[in-house]
Amino acid sequence: MTHPCLIPDGQVIIFNFPAGGGGKMLQNCVGLSRYCVLNKAEYINWQINFAEPISHVFYQQKLQWILQTVPTPVDVKNWLAFEMDKDNPCGIGLFDFRKPIPVTNPDVYTLAKKNLWITLTVHNFAATEYYKLYWPTIKHVCLVNNEQFSKYTLPKKNIKLNYDSNWATLGRTPSGVGFEFDVDNTIYATNKFLDQVEKLYEYLEFDDFQRDLIGEYHSKYIELHV
Repeated sequence: MTHPCLIPDGQVIIFNFPAGGGGKMLQNCVGLSRYCVLNKAEYINWQINFAEPISHVFYQQKLQWILQTVPTPVDVKNWLAFEMDKDNPCGIGLFDFRKPIPVTNPDVYTLAKKNLWITLTVHNFAATEYYKLYWPTIKHVCLVNNEQFSKYTLPKKNIKLNYDSNWATLGRTPSGVGFEFDVDNTIYATNKFLDQVEKLYEYLEFDDFQRDLIGEYHSKYIELHV
């Protein structure tokens, strides 16, 4: 019997990282692709109804929305308010997935029919168990080696959040499951970072890596983390 929460043909990429690890930024980099949607209900609707040939105009529109997630230096401490997924693009929140409650945004079902991917955040691999009832196809991305970057930048973004010191032993995705993205060895070296994002695209089988556009976003993002 089919579970009532199942999204037929649904495809999700689950990003696992501790708070402050840069995962939402990496999700935006992946969301730039024509094969994936950005994590905002309005942008999901835009993409599933986009009827023109995919061109530079398509990627530029996505980039402009992504750039809007980078606050001004004055607003850095309100970082969470700028993130795309604060509006719960699936129509239900984190704890609703645990109950579980069916996704209420009909566009999520439509994008699955169009063979488009969506991304989700977890801060502990155990949480991925909840999403198996929803998405039959899951890929995993784990942001490893993140402690130096996270501990330095997290207080700048939200003084109420603390780095999860147990994440590397209790929360991370097991080795060999999905793609491991090295944060501390690449985040401040633009070319190394972009090379690794390109490898991530290859893992996801996305053939439209936009080096210049992602580089523009990364440069603006990292300026606030020095």
